[in-house]
Amino acid sequence: MKKIIILVFVYTVSLNVSAQEMWGISNSNFSGNMGIFLNPSTIVAAPYKYEFNLIAGDFFAQNTYIYIPHDQSLFSSGSNGITFLDIYNDKLQSGFGHALVIGPSFIRNKGNVAWGIHTAFRTEISAIDAPPSLAKFIFAKYKYQPLIHQSFSTAPFSAAWLGWGEIGGTYGRVLVDRQENFLKMAATLNLLLGFDGLYLDARKADYTIEDSATVIVHALDVTIGHALSASEKNSSGGFLTLRGFGLSTTIGATYIHGRRRGGYDCNATADNVRKYDYRLGVSLLDFGYINFSNQSQVMVAGTTTDRVWTHLDTVKFHSIVHLDDLLSENITGIRNTAVNKSFTMFLPTALGIQFDYSFTPHVYGNISIVNRIKYSPKEIARANQIDASLRYEKRKWELAGDFTLFEYKKPSFGVGFRYSIFVIGTDRLPQLFGLGDLQSFDLFFGFKLNLCDIQGKTKVSCPAFGNK
Repeated sequence: MKKIIILVFVYTVSLNVSAQEMWGISNSNFSGNMGIFLNPSTIVAAPYKYEFNLIAGDFFAQNTYIYIPHDQSLFSSGSNGITFLDIYNDKLQSGFGHALVIGPSFIRNKGNVAWGIHTAFRTEISAIDAPPSLAKFIFAKYKYQPLIHQSFSTAPFSAAWLGWGEIGGTYGRVLVDRQENFLKMAATLNLLLGFDGLYLDARKADYTIEDSATVIVHALDVTIGHALSASEKNSSGGFLTLRGFGLSTTIGATYIHGRRRGGYDCNATADNVRKYDYRLGVSLLDFGYINFSNQSQVMVAGTTTDRVWTHLDTVKFHSIVHLDDLLSENITGIRNTAVNKSFTMFLPTALGIQFDYSFTPHVYGNISIVNRIKYSPKEIARANQIDASLRYEKRKWELAGDFTLFEYKKPSFGVGFRYSIFVIGTDRLPQLFGLGDLQSFDLFFGFKLNLCDIQGKTKVSCPAFGNK
């Protein structure tokens, strides 16, 4: 069972998977399709007329419990592989993983009106408020002596995993256009193709650890829903198998004070004009759902009387179906109580705020906040974040550095760089270069082209990729 925790962590890291926000590019005036996931109004009245996104990606993972020592490589290939260690304390544990791959996408900006279409593949995983005693018990293969003959009563906790494809359209327009005050708004509507879904809703768990092989469950109330491959040999198999459909939206508005039109013209002089005094954006992120009805099962395991679960130390975990059987047999006394039933899961919804100040035509300071809105145990939990960044932004290239407080307490530094059609960056710079124990990973990149003209009839300088 220790492999369950390790495999989840390895899965998020090996696939490079609140949702991370690509801070090094999302707040740029040239963010385009890489910015609509934070605030879609960024494409309205932008300093370009067209954007073609070829491919972009954002890969992130962070947890509070398991880590890889700093003297080991994430990609170790030695005989013993990677060593995982844990941090055991009295704090509730959490973990987040995220992968976003933006496929071919397009933006058309006409000044007062803008629209775009995008394609994406996304996977999200989260676990919040996991009890430390349970995490330690499983991680130590049930042999952590201080837990033996101890009784525990856990508060509610949940975990969830979603994988889906996304086809979306964005539309926005200018609402107020005055000399000092400028207001724009946009919304993205997405059709979601659900591939994989899994959630754990643990409402109650009271138990006593007798020894490394035996636990007495006094009370339990747990629901597990999953839409995965039915094969026990590959519990997350059937990659890109369509198992559900859903809808989602991201809505954003941006107020700009002291906007200067000349800073948004498609010519070389625009690069030297201060675009605004400051701008303030507000957004509702990823409000939506996916309903799974293919290969979907729900299992409720519960008891209010003592149940003795033996031979824990010999259990070999094969699949989510096997976990259903184990819980059913040992808690309810009946094998396979999972039923074929559709269920609905929810995306990692959050409120976003972005404040951007222009010091000079090229130097910008930004403070952004993302705060999760958690309303269901079947929802992916988005990580809370506050980020402060400083960037040097020009038409052809851009450099940004940022400082992030993850869950408002875990600090890290990052950097982002854009040159011509290429974007690359990380919000976990020390961890990426092995300057500390590895509890997190982050990398984002993109290949995209901003244009002022696509017909080749003019020689207008492109604001993003013109001469210096």
